[in-house]
Amino acid sequence: MENNNSDNQSNRQQNNPSVLIYNALVIVLDLAFLLVKFWFYTFRSFYRAFKGVNERDVSNDVVLITGSGHGIGKELALQYSALGSTVVCWDINEQMNQETVKTIKSRGGKAHGYTVDVTDRERVIETGNKVLTEIGDVTILVNNAGIMPQHEIFKHSEAEIRKLYEINTLAHYWMFQAFLPKMIEKNHGHIVSMSSIAGIVGLQNLVPYCGSKFAVRGHVEALKEELRLQSNGSSKIKFTCIYPYMVDTGLCKKVKIRFENFLRLLKPSVVASAIISAQRKGLGELTVPRYMFYLNNFLRLFPSEASNLVRDFFSSGVESDISVNIWETIFNVFYLVFEIIILQLKFWYRTIESAINLFTSEPRDVSGDIVLITGAGHGMGKELALQYSELGATIVCWDINEQLNLETVKLIKSKGRKAHGYTVDVTNREKVLETGSKVQKDVGTVTILVNNAGIMPSHDLLKHTENEIRKTIDINLVAHFWMYEAFLPKMIENNHGHIVALSSMAGVMGFQNLVPYCGTKFAVKGVQEALSEELRCKSNGTSKIKFTTIFPYMVDTGLCKKVKIRFQSLMPMINPKDAAAEIIFAQRKGIEEMSLPRHLLYMNAYFRNFPNKANILVKDFLQAFVESDL
Repeated sequence: MENNNSDNQSNRQQNNPSVLIYNALVIVLDLAFLLVKFWFYTFRSFYRAFKGVNERDVSNDVVLITGSGHGIGKELALQYSALGSTVVCWDINEQMNQETVKTIKSRGGKAHGYTVDVTDRERVIETGNKVLTEIGDVTILVNNAGIMPQHEIFKHSEAEIRKLYEINTLAHYWMFQAFLPKMIEKNHGHIVSMSSIAGIVGLQNLVPYCGSKFAVRGHVEALKEELRLQSNGSSKIKFTCIYPYMVDTGLCKKVKIRFENFLRLLKPSVVASAIISAQRKGLGELTVPRYMFYLNNFLRLFPSEASNLVRDFFSSGVESDISVNIWETIFNVFYLVFEIIILQLKFWYRTIESAINLFTSEPRDVSGDIVLITGAGHGMGKELALQYSELGATIVCWDINEQLNLETVKLIKSKGRKAHGYTVDVTNREKVLETGSKVQKDVGTVTILVNNAGIMPSHDLLKHTENEIRKTIDINLVAHFWMYEAFLPKMIENNHGHIVALSSMAGVMGFQNLVPYCGTKFAVKGVQEALSEELRCKSNGTSKIKFTTIFPYMVDTGLCKKVKIRFQSLMPMINPKDAAAEIIFAQRKGIEEMSLPRHLLYMNAYFRNFPNKANILVKDFLQAFVESDL
């Protein structure tokens, strides 16, 4: 009775005209302040960009750099030491690491070397404590260690993919867990994370690598947001994410560049200098060269058919011509001007064509398709299975939960539709490949693959266990590779198929309490984009295999356990049925990327061109996030 009385009183207060008017005035006032502050921070950012910002003194800092034995890591160690920092060098290669330490000491600098495998969490924590005891608090942490296998997706072995994510992604979490608690305690520190241009745009022959570097961007953005909100805006811990173009460190083994004078390989010393400058100035993100960040954001506002033309123009495989023959030089200049004119005509043609097709083309008939859906036992997976079956498709339901999965199959069959159920752990590569072969024999060739299975632990990073982080990455990300391996070869053979991947709005912007989850969902975007580009380039543009990546806002499936939304009427949780209908619509229309609601993806691309402080104001005004589930 008391609860009922309390609820009734709350409803009366909400419906009271005076309360409604007061709330409306508060929102209007909030919005007015938001606009004033937003443009203040924006103009201040532009002013500082042109005026320049003083670089912070780092002579009293203890700088720890992973992968310091060679390349960018070594250059960072040398240049930080030249600025007076105490440098802590971590590398798995003891000899090369000690050479870096020796060089620094020979120049009168302070350096300490530790041989560490950053993929070994226990070793990282143990050596981190040793550094604290022997040297002191690490105030600047540079997560630089990484590998870059460069070949098509099917030539990546399971061990290679797992090793790549261990080094390029998971190791970051162990470094955070080792050094972030002390930074939080002192409310002082700076974390620099090396992503890549392959962390903001998908590239062929680098599908798993792109995923790992997209993940870096996602977990850094989410961790920064988490600390800001946990501290009510008082956290002084800074984050910088770096996206270098190709660097001449030996990682890029077979480079082909059309305009070498415009897009040449970067020297490690130049990149290291840019990174240190960004860190000392407190920049949140930096591409090297700088303009690439804004160019990428701009091109993302256009359809992929148009942006691919720009990509082909710069990396078409035509070698730079350095001929001294004057007539050849004149011909090349005229030919280049002609190409630029054609590029502009094609670019706008593709843009207009894409817009017309979006509104006029009919959704593709899927009645003859075989649709395989992972995580089909509940939530969006179940709704996708039901709705695809209503359209006449044959449904293949995969889920680790046998009972729930069979209930979905039973429900579909009760309506006179075709469905088949298989109990599968999608993180088990052998089981995925084995069951994939069984599906081929029992049902036929899968023509639409929906990678939907996922988990979403929702609490702050330092409360995530090692097992929890590994499980999140295995299910949400690595499992996609086993699904590709099982079903993509047949699609390539038939030059027909469609792969739908469920990312999230947490795959394009960072959220508190979702740091590893954000990393995986950013990675899904990168993997899909890189794989699409790889097939396009390998087939010389003739591939008819389509890709669709979906970025849903919070869906009421049970994954979002403690949701906080300020404007529930404006941004309500999405019903799984509605989400499934939109996903199927996007797939049938051949849309490559779509958010739910649709406008959020464009809003995100637009706001990314503004400074971080301005974007924070918008986030705080909307107040839509997931609270800790602990």
